[in-house]
Amino acid sequence: MTRSGEVEFTGRIEAITLPSVGGHPTFKAQVGTEDGPVELVFVGYRTLPGFRVGRTLTARGTIVSEPRPMMYNPIYWLKAETV
Repeated sequence: MTRSGEVEFTGRIEAITLPSVGGHPTFKAQVGTEDGPVELVFVGYRTLPGFRVGRTLTARGTIVSEPRPMMYNPIYWLKAETV
């Protein structure tokens, strides 16, 4: 995703990076979109309920494209899981 500024997209969580022990709490999730991967960065969080690889979500926020597309503390909606 090369766009910058406020955007909204839907994608699937491809990877989750857990924060290191003792470091600043930062939870990261890489989301695959039709335009390429975007890394969601949640500053101040060590975990977020419902986040798991394979889950679909919609996120809204500002894309920062250096060095790769990232979105800090976005608004997000997890898609309901089907049983």
